[in-house]
This record gives sequence, structure tokens and C-alpha cells, in this order.
Amino acid sequence: MLRRHPNVYLDISGIPPKTLLTYFPRLDEIAHKTLFGTRLARPGVPDIQRNLEEFKALPLSKDTQEQILTKTAASLWAE
Repeated sequence: MLRRHPNVYLDISGIPPKTLLTYFPRLDEIAHKTLFGTRLARPGVPDIQRNLEEFKALPLSKDTQEQILTKTAASLWAE
């Protein structure tokens, strides 16, 4: 759906980072439609800061990380 529909985006903030590349092995190809979209803890995510740190430790390029952490959201809510 993400690749087909221009208005569908993926929020990965609630997915445990250790499983992220298992679910999305080509994450770098969809980084422009992916965001880390919350700072709030939720059920199953006891510590969002830890998720963020684990995400940053994944073997992804700095460009991909920057796209997911800032650029995608900025493009959605551009003024």
C-alpha cells in the first residue's frame, strides 16, 4: 500500500527496532514515506527514547535515518 498510494505513510515509532529490518528489509527504499512519528510511550513501547537510540544503532545510512527522523515529517507539515 505504501508504494501504491501517495498519501499512505509508515510510522515506525511503535515497532521494536530490533525487528524493524526483518519486517522492512528495504527500509532505505521507503524512507521518504516513513517517519518516527511520536515521542509518547504507548502499550508495548515502554521507553520511546530507548527505541529511538536502538533505531539510530541500526545499519542504516545517516541519510536514511535523517529522512525518517526529520525530513519525512517536515515534508508532510511544511508551511
